[in-house]
Amino acid sequence: MRWFGMSASGATLSGWTRSFLAVGALCCLALFSPPNALANEGALTPAPRTTIQMDDVSIVLIAANDHLYAFVDRVDDNAPVINAELDINSADGTALEMTRTSEGLFVAPFNRAGHMHDAFMVSLRSPDATGQAQAEIAYDDLPNTAGTDARSSTVSKLSIALVSGAIGAILSALCMLWLRGRRSRAPAASVSTAHLA
Repeated sequence: MRWFGMSASGATLSGWTRSFLAVGALCCLALFSPPNALANEGALTPAPRTTIQMDDVSIVLIAANDHLYAFVDRVDDNAPVINAELDINSADGTALEMTRTSEGLFVAPFNRAGHMHDAFMVSLRSPDATGQAQAEIAYDDLPNTAGTDARSSTVSKLSIALVSGAIGAILSALCMLWLRGRRSRAPAASVSTAHLA
């Protein structure tokens, strides 16, 4: 098959076209593939927590799975505090229904949806310590949607620029090959006309 009147230029065109189409395909893959920052979005992060201390007892509060967990342990050996009684109120005064599931472990239903942080008043009565202390949990496991949107927008713009550049390069190559084919046909036509004369 003859492209632009020359089999040689037709072969060149086919090679150039394949090369530029490959570049364009790679740019399209970059356009529609998720950015690396989003690929790591599913990585596990520790549940939000805070620790307070009353005398020789530490209380660790963890907000996870729509519950608030409270671990009441001795500071010296990290052993659970036996016969502890724990009351926790939220900042608005609402008492959480703390249930002792084992020695030193208390659990209450707790929905933190829409909260950036929560404050609590913790009251402890035990043979090892008795008292009250304030605690606050900041929810640092929330996705950073602003940063993610900005990264996604930047990657999309770069991908579009790459695809546009590849298309422009393909069109430029086609125009150059077409012009080269016209130039090579003109001398051939002149030679054949002179031969006939």
